Amino acid sequence: MKVFAAVFLCVLIAHEARAQYSRCLNPNQRSGLCVHINECQTLFSVLQKFALTDLEKKFIRSSACGMGVDNRPFVCCTQDTGYTRNQRQNPSFPDYDGFGGDWEEERPNSFVFPGQVTRAFSFGNQQAGDNTVVQKPSTGDGSSLLPQPPSCGGVAIRNRIYDGQDTELNEFPWMVLLEYRRRNGNGLSTSCAGSLINQRYVLTAAHCLTGRIEREIGSLASVRLGEHDTRTAVDCPPGGGSCAPEVQRLGFEEIRVHERYSEKSTNQVHDIGLIRLERNVRYSDNIRPICLPSSVGPESRQAGEQFTVAGWGRTLKMSRSPIKQKVTVNYVDPAKCRQRFSQIKVAVESTQLCAGGQFRQDSCDGDSGGPLMRFRGDSWVLEGIVSFGYKCGLKDWPGVYTNVAAYDIWIRQNVRA
Repeated sequence: MKVFAAVFLCVLIAHEARAQYSRCLNPNQRSGLCVHINECQTLFSVLQKFALTDLEKKFIRSSACGMGVDNRPFVCCTQDTGYTRNQRQNPSFPDYDGFGGDWEEERPNSFVFPGQVTRAFSFGNQQAGDNTVVQKPSTGDGSSLLPQPPSCGGVAIRNRIYDGQDTELNEFPWMVLLEYRRRNGNGLSTSCAGSLINQRYVLTAAHCLTGRIEREIGSLASVRLGEHDTRTAVDCPPGGGSCAPEVQRLGFEEIRVHERYSEKSTNQVHDIGLIRLERNVRYSDNIRPICLPSSVGPESRQAGEQFTVAGWGRTLKMSRSPIKQKVTVNYVDPAKCRQRFSQIKVAVESTQLCAGGQFRQDSCDGDSGGPLMRFRGDSWVLEGIVSFGYKCGLKDWPGVYTNVAAYDIWIRQNVRA
């Protein structure tokens, strides 16, 4: 692995330097962005594997697109983690999908998830292609209703959370804005966020669905999906290029708050809820589900591990950001988090997790219900839900998030076809 990394760097140095975020073509001739490899989750996840195949090494070498002014290596970043050519064009390529036979050519404008093979399978009178998720009949526990990788957690590469940075267009396409009908009758307010977990359900915080928010702002009116910049009707990349699909606004059929949640509890335990939309959503480049932890398997957490939190909440300069923001926060050891919050007589429990504590880098007002995410393997995973904190962006005061893995059974028991 070390030898390959050294060779990889030498190959990158041999390329002429290009401007960061310039357009490029990857080895599959798919358009991408030239970025530092640490910023390309798809290829960086491959590089972190214990043992790489020869084809994986070749693909990463061939993805090189230059060096930055500070001699940082850059790669052409797309949704691809490896070669996706038609096997008939190169018979030396192995059968990656395990089904045998030839790979289908991918459609030029399709949204492709890491490692996804875009076959078309026939299910009765329905055909499932690139943009359709076919769900099996419910088994009674909701397991078959929740998507598995690569149908969830996909990465889209296109063109202020508190001291965060703007997201790319179509980045984190599972994020939704919750719209509330103001009690004073003066239009709608967007005071919380959530995450799409399948075609019908949004996962959010319980305090975004009941209690104080209803009394002070108003009742939930609708859910806005595919949003990037709340100031524009259609979102387009600043440098030109393809615009995002139109935002979808849906009503809801049912709200389910965890039965043990109480807004009076100081630690906001069981701060989780589900919104059942009025109909199935149409998946597109800017609307896709995120994976739940159970869909990628258990994994231990280590203090200092990096998570990403995103939303349209308070920034250093504004009470709300019109553009979806993201910021990286570090996982905080549970014992250290409990000790910190015990100082204000708040008991953090095992069904909660803590992240952050860096000065001016935090989730904040308006981010409630949004996702705390980690890129695992080939997919983004919903690890936590923004719940509460002590002010915003204070050093050594992490944010507290609902631990989604602790509520996996509850989620499955409460989703239905």
